[in-house]
Amino acid sequence: MSRDVLRSSPWLRLMFFHVAFFIAGNMPLWMGRTLGYLTATLSWICDARGRRTVRRNIAHFLPRQCPEALSRAVRRSYVNFGFAVCESFGMGGVGIGGLRPRHFTAPCLELVDPWRVFARRPLAGAAILTSVHCNWELLSAAYHHLGMLSSVQAIALSSGDPAIDALFERTRARVNCHSLLLDRAPLASLRALKDGKPLGLVAERDYTGNGLVVRFGHGRTRMPVGPAALSVQTQAPIIPCLLARRSAGRLVLIVARPIRPDQHLAKSEQVAALTQRLADCFTRFIAAAPAQWVAFHDPWERHPHRR
Repeated sequence: MSRDVLRSSPWLRLMFFHVAFFIAGNMPLWMGRTLGYLTATLSWICDARGRRTVRRNIAHFLPRQCPEALSRAVRRSYVNFGFAVCESFGMGGVGIGGLRPRHFTAPCLELVDPWRVFARRPLAGAAILTSVHCNWELLSAAYHHLGMLSSVQAIALSSGDPAIDALFERTRARVNCHSLLLDRAPLASLRALKDGKPLGLVAERDYTGNGLVVRFGHGRTRMPVGPAALSVQTQAPIIPCLLARRSAGRLVLIVARPIRPDQHLAKSEQVAALTQRLADCFTRFIAAAPAQWVAFHDPWERHPHRR
């Protein structure tokens, strides 16, 4: 079913998501991953334009002398995305399929926290947990099942259909994650942090057009200023996290060193410096697992790196 058909018919689009959530929640996980693999491989074969976009984007994070590695990474990016969609739709685990709590404990999930950010669980006080578009829906389930957070408010991009947004909200709510839609997020996020609640968001892609231009990979991109601005206003630390895949059934959650504002600078300088530091951290994240970054849209400000 093409994306144009789904966009032109809200009823069909809603039915598609209902069916997808039902299948993901009731199909055995190995079968769901197999379906995700086959669907993603077919998409990789048919989507010539998408392959070029993904290749151009991932090239910013790989050594320029490795064209074979780049080609493999492009194909794997489709497969990893297929796995992630299947797993995130079934992460509530209310049917016979989907992800279960055991999938978020050893040996299925390893926590790497060298700065001991989560030495005491759940994390107490306000914090801004950021990530990139890499298994991002599963992060809230990992936080929940590992006892890292008692709950989290997550900034989410609306699908454009309140009924579909409600489907995602019900799935997230099963792991104590509650959505703040992007158009209402600024005030709600500030209120949550001032109330001492953790906030989660994916922060390497600017959806508003108001972001700051920063160095990112081998190029430059616009990155949202929300995390930095909220940190400056509330003094809450920014905690970058990455949930990466070691294999089809094994994940690793990496917690980076918290980023804090430098109060000796003017507020505008603090926001700019924090945003660049976050971009540098995200560059290292994506370079560590370039094939897992969802890169189907061109994020570069200008003069994209070419091969």
